Amino acid sequence: MKEFGKVTILLLLLFSNIFVFSEVAIDQKYLLKSIYEGKDFTNVFPYPIYDEAYSGFEPYFIYWDIDPIWLISGIYKTNWSDFERGLYLSDSIPYVKGFMGGYDAGNMRIISGLYFFDPYLDEESFLRQRNTSYDRNSDRYRIENFGYSDPSKVLFIHRVEWIFFEKLRLSLSELNLIGGKYPDLSDANPFGVSHNNLGEGFSNSMMGLDFSLIPFDGFQIYGQFAMDDFVVQSTESGAEDYKPTALAWSFGTRKVYKSSNFYVSPKIEYYKIYTWMYNQWLPYLKWTAFYGNEEFPIGFDYGNDMEGFLIGIDIFNDNVSYKLIFERYLKGEIDLSTPYEDERKIDSLQWAGPYGETSNFIVISFQFEIKI
Repeated sequence: MKEFGKVTILLLLLFSNIFVFSEVAIDQKYLLKSIYEGKDFTNVFPYPIYDEAYSGFEPYFIYWDIDPIWLISGIYKTNWSDFERGLYLSDSIPYVKGFMGGYDAGNMRIISGLYFFDPYLDEESFLRQRNTSYDRNSDRYRIENFGYSDPSKVLFIHRVEWIFFEKLRLSLSELNLIGGKYPDLSDANPFGVSHNNLGEGFSNSMMGLDFSLIPFDGFQIYGQFAMDDFVVQSTESGAEDYKPTALAWSFGTRKVYKSSNFYVSPKIEYYKIYTWMYNQWLPYLKWTAFYGNEEFPIGFDYGNDMEGFLIGIDIFNDNVSYKLIFERYLKGEIDLSTPYEDERKIDSLQWAGPYGETSNFIVISFQFEIKI
């Protein structure tokens, strides 16, 4: 027992010399403060801050770094976007369970995440997952009741991010959703663009692009683009009834200034979400996640087949924050509950949407947070 105690103390001393805890930015407040100073920062959160040493744990997750390498593990809220409503991985979902980490070289960052989602399926969804008649590219196409149906839904995301002159940020991301099969090392490979989704039946990839420009202190122009699928009709004859073009993009601008001891940041953002974005035949390959009995989009908060704008203002200091938002969208007939084999999918002229008879979708929201 005494020897065990000696070993434990030795390990603690060893790790205390290796791991230096950093403060972690868990939301966009640090980014907004950086914009006020005229410097760009990543739009991935949570993310370690190297300005000063900091020891401690956030509720439900731990983090450590050996500068320039860092790792976060546990249950936490994440957001990979400058926008109020991110397009490919946003805080639309209540939280994630898993790991994220990266390499920070200052002007270049490599960031990866591994997230586990609830794999529970009801009987109807399970039978659909096993049905091999939907995906013509699957290696199990039309092998009866042999679809990939292991209880697993895992998301890998990899990003390379560059910052030029502290003013311009560009990033390229790839998301690889693995469902119905337990992932292996080839699925996690950050150098395998598009991985195995070209014909295996258990993965679905998405590409993401981000940019941010701070032309002068306190002012930001930013954009995001996500591509789930793209059909070149001249070379992919017959693909119209299979997987339609599914894109999303957004542009925004914000001003950040200080009044007394508060940061104030008004913003305006525009969103375009294609009709069939985030949808898929198989439940495990759909860009949604279940929390309890409720299904959430992993990307844009309100799903697909929408176009509109958001006007908002953020007011905050270290102890309190306020957020007021007005949103107005034009919503089409298609949503994430629409079956992917719906006959309206072949109407390629309407892939951009909003589809068919549209309606106004208006949201007014106010948030208040106080740090205790």
